[in-house]
Amino acid sequence: MGRLDRYIFSTAAVAFLGVVVVLAGMIWATQALRQLDLVTSQGQTILAFIAITSLTMPTLVLVIAPAALFIATAYTLLKLNGDSEIVVMAAAGMGPWRLLRPLILLAILVSLFCSSLAVHVVPASLTSFREQVTKVRADVVSFVAQPGRFVNLTHGLVFHVRERSANGVMRGIFINDAREKEVSTYLADRGQIVESKAGIFLVLENGSIHRRGGDLWKTEATPQPTPEEARAAARAKLAAQNSGGQAAKASEPAAPAAAAPAAGDQKQGRSDSKAANSSVVEFQRYAFDLSSLAPDNKGVDIKPMERPLTYVMNPPPEDMYVRFFPGRYREELHKRLSAGLYPMAFFAIAAAALAQPRTTRQSRGAALTAIIPAMGLVQIGNFAIAGQLKANAAAVPLIYALPVVTVIICAMVLQGWIRLAPPAALTAFIDSIRARFSRRAAA
Repeated sequence: MGRLDRYIFSTAAVAFLGVVVVLAGMIWATQALRQLDLVTSQGQTILAFIAITSLTMPTLVLVIAPAALFIATAYTLLKLNGDSEIVVMAAAGMGPWRLLRPLILLAILVSLFCSSLAVHVVPASLTSFREQVTKVRADVVSFVAQPGRFVNLTHGLVFHVRERSANGVMRGIFINDAREKEVSTYLADRGQIVESKAGIFLVLENGSIHRRGGDLWKTEATPQPTPEEARAAARAKLAAQNSGGQAAKASEPAAPAAAAPAAGDQKQGRSDSKAANSSVVEFQRYAFDLSSLAPDNKGVDIKPMERPLTYVMNPPPEDMYVRFFPGRYREELHKRLSAGLYPMAFFAIAAAALAQPRTTRQSRGAALTAIIPAMGLVQIGNFAIAGQLKANAAAVPLIYALPVVTVIICAMVLQGWIRLAPPAALTAFIDSIRARFSRRAAA
């Protein structure tokens, strides 16, 4: 590679890397906010947050790289033309293909890079991202042990710890468990989380359990007889004992036989009922089960985009997506294999429009106006064809044909076999507007 090739290659490569870094950083900053609960609610550090969210960067780079190559190619060619370097090269006998040789090398490297990302790096990064997020959400120790905060572990379960030492021992523990009808409050001087094969347990020491509720609500809901009904029942019972049951038939209708206390005693009766349904148990050691709070990794839905290429090419018949969504693996396979072709298509569009030598008097506004919609049409066509892959296997050749045909057409334009020019009326209209502004500027 000569000095001229190194100059053109370095200019385009620096522009490409700059666009990728800026765009990926902006998109990453917006996407990372979705995982901000890893820091706020799960008790994780900012380093863990950055490490986990950075696993999505390969996916962002894969989406951005073709557009970044398009921008870098257009920037380099516009810069060379603005400095009249393309005109000088053409006057020295260099054709467009010779000028584009370092840019073609850059386009090939970007295409290989995108293929590597799509085939290997992106699935591995998405798998790692899912595993890390699951691991963080299952980290009960970091979630629970947040000193000075009342943490809602789940609906009806509140946890509070006064302080936590460096060795993991927690002091001043308060747990209120209202998940069942019986409400239990756990108070302990100290405790420590222990993980074993049996599960995750919080071992409490020197504390007490306060339980209340249970059958209390049923007891209070039972209707109590009035004093008149109670007295009538007592008279009926006494008459039945004296007359052998005959007097009871002649008396007024029998009320419920259960004797009830007076109005002043009813309150005392409810208080006794509450006392009977409340208990305090002191303990020296007690194991509180936290295993149910950790997410279960069994049966996790692994998407086709997270599978390795060998799995996507030949998925097992018992796979859920094979059984219910058979087109998902076909879509994923051909999207990965065709990912390296679209950077070449975007590069070809920019090169065909801007690689021809033009003087400073010749405007490139029409070329810039044309290549941006052309790039948009190729990208829209890619999305449309990829959407059809799930339902229609006939769309498979189209996802490869679209970038290949685009490159061939652009090569023919660059060679001069096809000449694309805006309509004469549009050119005259643009020239008239330019002349009008020039006269006003001169005046």
